[in-house]
Amino acid sequence: MQATIKSKLTLGLGFLFLIILLLSGVGTYFLYQISRSAEATLRNNYRSVAYARELADALADLRDARLSAGANANPAAARARLAFEQSLMAEQRNITEPGEGPLADSLATGFRQLVAAAPASAVAQVAYQQLRRQSARVAALNLHAIEQQSQRTRQIANRTITTLGLLAALGILATFSFIFSFPDYVTKPVEELTAGIRRLAAGDYSQRLPVPAYQEFAGVATAFNDMAQKLENYETPDGTPRLETDGALERTTVHRRPGAAAAPAPNADGRPGV
Repeated sequence: MQATIKSKLTLGLGFLFLIILLLSGVGTYFLYQISRSAEATLRNNYRSVAYARELADALADLRDARLSAGANANPAAARARLAFEQSLMAEQRNITEPGEGPLADSLATGFRQLVAAAPASAVAQVAYQQLRRQSARVAALNLHAIEQQSQRTRQIANRTITTLGLLAALGILATFSFIFSFPDYVTKPVEELTAGIRRLAAGDYSQRLPVPAYQEFAGVATAFNDMAQKLENYETPDGTPRLETDGALERTTVHRRPGAAAAPAPNADGRPGV
């Protein structure tokens, strides 16, 4: 099946449209991946970091209140205890990283030991220090997860940039190829036809045009070649018309036997001469 200029143009523009569509699709996909992978994880990690800070603040307030008042029942100590318990419950519902669950359980156990011990006792001091370290570990664990997620996000972003860059380069190459090659499909057959007509006008009836693969020019080239063939058959190499049949030549020639005298020329009235 012969190709056409229209199909070639449609194919080229369709390919460019496909490149644009791929750029949009790939960009959207990677952006969605970045958003999906980072949103939930980072939100929960930041919450855990905030809960760990609230635990540390409530723990410090509770220690100060107990040391100043000497009992768990004073209002400041009660508020600090309630704040610690609420933050701890929120943290236990927001476990996101490996090892974070045991840390939350250790915080609950250590907090019970702290509340049960006397405010200035050694047990209370040990429990307080352990609770501070454990809350700091919860914060550090989630901060590390945030950093890892940031690295993964950067990796996805780098892959996105690389992929989009390759697709863009492919699109640019295809565009330049289309821009520089497509005009030749139109102008080259026209130039060949013009040159053939000039040679034909100069008497070179042996001139033939190559039949291109495109239907728009294949018919023109075929018609030109047929015309050149007919002209070549009509004229002899010296430029005189070629008679169609030998009978016409016989009708214009008077045959005589070898050695016979030539026939006399006719008289003015058309009768045979003597």
